[in-house]
Amino acid sequence: MRGARLRSPAGWRLAVLVLLVVLLHGLALDGLRQALAPAEPAAPAITRIDATYTRVVAQSAAPTGPPVAPVAKRSKRRPAAAPPAATPASDAAADTSVEITVSEPVPAASEPAWDPNAAPGSVAGPPPVAAAPAASVPQMADAASAAAAVVPEGAASGPAFSWPVSTRLTYTLEGWYQGEVHGDAQVEWLRDGDRYQVHLDVSIGPRLAPLVARRMSSEGRITPDGLRPQRYEQATRQIIGRNRLVQLAFPDERSVRLQDGRLSATRADVQDTASQFIQMVFLFSTRPALREKGGRVEFDLALPHRVRRWAYEVGDTLPTATPLGELETFHVRPVPARDSVAETPGEVARSGGSILSAQVWYAPTLQMLPVRIRIEQDAETWIDLRLSEPPRQAAVP
Repeated sequence: MRGARLRSPAGWRLAVLVLLVVLLHGLALDGLRQALAPAEPAAPAITRIDATYTRVVAQSAAPTGPPVAPVAKRSKRRPAAAPPAATPASDAAADTSVEITVSEPVPAASEPAWDPNAAPGSVAGPPPVAAAPAASVPQMADAASAAAAVVPEGAASGPAFSWPVSTRLTYTLEGWYQGEVHGDAQVEWLRDGDRYQVHLDVSIGPRLAPLVARRMSSEGRITPDGLRPQRYEQATRQIIGRNRLVQLAFPDERSVRLQDGRLSATRADVQDTASQFIQMVFLFSTRPALREKGGRVEFDLALPHRVRRWAYEVGDTLPTATPLGELETFHVRPVPARDSVAETPGEVARSGGSILSAQVWYAPTLQMLPVRIRIEQDAETWIDLRLSEPPRQAAVP
């Protein structure tokens, strides 16, 4: 009887229907597994330059106070409101072009150059000009010499500048996002001849199993005018949600290929999110007048979905606690660029950006390294990076 039922047209139709249901069910489950599985981003294109750190960065002057104790974990109460910050044009990415406004004369060419490898106190005259920051400032070198000094175009009267060797800075991270957050951060400045890399790594949560980890990397060339990015990558990995990879390319000094493939025009001073802070070290080192209160630097900043003009202004000189002692630092904060157009939060969101601002505290007696970086979206969302151990550098070539 059963065989007779299957041989009948009604029996075959039922069998085919059952098979189709099973097949579709299997395909649906496979699609669901793929949708729920974390997406792996494309492989990064930037291959890290190798470096071995063998020495602690020496200061050019003695600290003014005792070393700061390790940062203790805060209680669960809500932190105090963030210090006032200037209203940035938008995202915290760096502009690709740098327009400098000097409010006072540049020092004479007779001012002695500072050697970052010389013993502390060996340079007479004005405060020594520090080398670019560790994890983000490239060391100037040509094919014949890895420590060649350079004077940028338009600033021939300024002091000579030597890009530092590969450097690493380590920070403790604390912040606020729907509650208190803690983590770690590291900045590396890597150099191989006139090729540079800057890597900024930030992780939130336990060190061995962070909830979110992001690496921002810039790679390019060192020129007489500072850094010229060629590639930028931003890789984000998270326990909940998809991993993401943002990639920008700079085919020439006047254009950048954005994340969506569009080619956007830029100025020659264009920087990216990671390189901008090192470029400022170069500018502040070669043009000391810019370090005075009210000094300003501007450049184009290449963001994942657009290019915008970005500006930073120098504020007060402040003592900042570090593992090396209390150091005098000058505070740099973002301000609207002179030719930028104000944007509403909705306009920023539609363009794929977010309103972020980065404040930096540079230490002239510690090779102009950034000893503190504070990134804010608003009073409710911010992270604060503070130097947690003495910076380290590779051996002098």
